[in-house]
Amino acid sequence: MTAFVMCKFVSVVSLLLQIHSYSCSRCEKTQLVPLADFDNLFVNEHLLWNDQMDSVAACISRCFLDTRCRSVQVHGITSGCTGHATGFASPTKIYPPATAREGSRLFLLPRASHYIGSACASDGDCHVATSVCNDGICTCQIGYWFSSSQQACVTECSSLGPGLVRYNGHAIFGYDMAEHLMEETSCQHLCNGTCSSLDYDEKRSRCYINNGTYLSVDVASRGEGDKWVYYQRNCAQ
Repeated sequence: MTAFVMCKFVSVVSLLLQIHSYSCSRCEKTQLVPLADFDNLFVNEHLLWNDQMDSVAACISRCFLDTRCRSVQVHGITSGCTGHATGFASPTKIYPPATAREGSRLFLLPRASHYIGSACASDGDCHVATSVCNDGICTCQIGYWFSSSQQACVTECSSLGPGLVRYNGHAIFGYDMAEHLMEETSCQHLCNGTCSSLDYDEKRSRCYINNGTYLSVDVASRGEGDKWVYYQRNCAQ
């Protein structure tokens, strides 16, 4: 075992011991999974809370005791604590990208396995109804929203939250509110409170802001193509 791996193992054991001392009886035998690729990054997607906590143990215990919570991020420098309603797999599959925050670490709970946001190789790896393996990540089928309150993929969303889900090879036509010439990563930041989805034309470097979604438009307005990318906003809750 390398020194790096041993360090990661010891840190997780230390967390479990802290949780035990914090009297979270459900937590002590559970195996937390640290995601090293998310170290020193802040993830804002599918956020359940973003608070200050007295300790790392209190932060992780809060996630264990909230049945909606699948992953938890602790911020050692600021004593911040964020709980998330999904799993995560890779920072490269976060849209727009996660932002830098020194001292942050992200942990998965066992119930994040096979859930929205977790890594997958096929649709069978994704156990939420109406979910699929989309570019190596379990997401809702195109056009559906993930609802943290219902813990399900739904066809209606009362309000939209930050972050996007990316669907390669798809687009909707005829619902554009604006068009911009820019790179795809810049396009991801344009979806504001009036935007439901984005289309990106990789061939022409065009970003289209939409007021519809894949399921809300008629079938004739849905398209497929190798050089198109469709983004849909996350559901707020």
